[in-house]
Amino acid sequence: MDKTHKRIVIGISLIVLVAAGIMIPLALIPQSMQVELVELAEIDTGGWAGAVVVENDIAYVLDLGEPTLRGLVLIDVSDPSNPTELGRFQGDYFPMKLDVSGDIVYVADRVGSLLIIDASDSSNPVQIGEYTASGETMDVQVIGDIAYVADWNEGLKILNVSDPSNPEELGHYTIYGACTQLHVANDLAYVIDHRNDNTGIKVVNISNPEHPILIESYMPDDEDLWNPIVFGDYIYTGNHGTGGGELQILDTSDPTDIELVGIFDNGGTINSIFVSGTIAYAADFEQGLVLIDVSDPENPFLITILEGHSEGRDVFVVDDLIFLTEDGGGLTIIQVNKV
Repeated sequence: MDKTHKRIVIGISLIVLVAAGIMIPLALIPQSMQVELVELAEIDTGGWAGAVVVENDIAYVLDLGEPTLRGLVLIDVSDPSNPTELGRFQGDYFPMKLDVSGDIVYVADRVGSLLIIDASDSSNPVQIGEYTASGETMDVQVIGDIAYVADWNEGLKILNVSDPSNPEELGHYTIYGACTQLHVANDLAYVIDHRNDNTGIKVVNISNPEHPILIESYMPDDEDLWNPIVFGDYIYTGNHGTGGGELQILDTSDPTDIELVGIFDNGGTINSIFVSGTIAYAADFEQGLVLIDVSDPENPFLITILEGHSEGRDVFVVDDLIFLTEDGGGLTIIQVNKV
């Protein structure tokens, strides 16, 4: 049964139940949770903070400079109310995204290559490897010994990083627009394909990393999809197209037939999303941090907004702690309490 047919059947069944006088218990109807956001601390990264990943009580933050040099900043967040800087790796590069595997940090450089940094000495991270592609590396995700790289000019690059000091290309999938971001889940790479008038998602089967195969091309008109994240059977992505800014939720239960099922539009511009449980945490340019109930992906709705913040750039969540970066600012640590 296809997805559209399934929804029709469910809708008809509900109508029949109500017509028959059978009451649906209120407990079965999703209710918005109540949460309290408590700002624990802020730490300046020097310029303005971009992408963030938190692993083992260390926040790895990309700082985009001015007045400081751009680079990677390591912050001890073991006491989230008192974060302290550990070390930096700075240089003449423009870091866009990062991922962390053990003590190794992979940084996508917009004006250069994939930088591979040994952070085992957190006070003195050092570069140990590099992969030079077209010269515009936009995003990276590492799973095991494989790094998946979004190369602006050349598309999806798949690298063997079992020896981080000597990365080797295993395979690639060429994108003829511009490859800006990606998310890998369940042997599939969901890759952003940026074209002149619209931006969509290419779904690439990477079960054989030496021979990636395109299985779906989702390219809606007049939309600019941004920073996709896959959680369960859904893709959560921002839309930066004309008149956009909203969160879009796409059903990918059948990855060969992606379908838009839900939209959350609170009037902002969503840059990045992190999904945990039934909450989507969105870094929003106008509104800073927005929490969205996605227990029903077809009907997402607002839980709360963090007051006093704007220009949200990236967000990462660990248990009940939210790590938010902002343009013109640094890293803010927020505790979320369910009440």
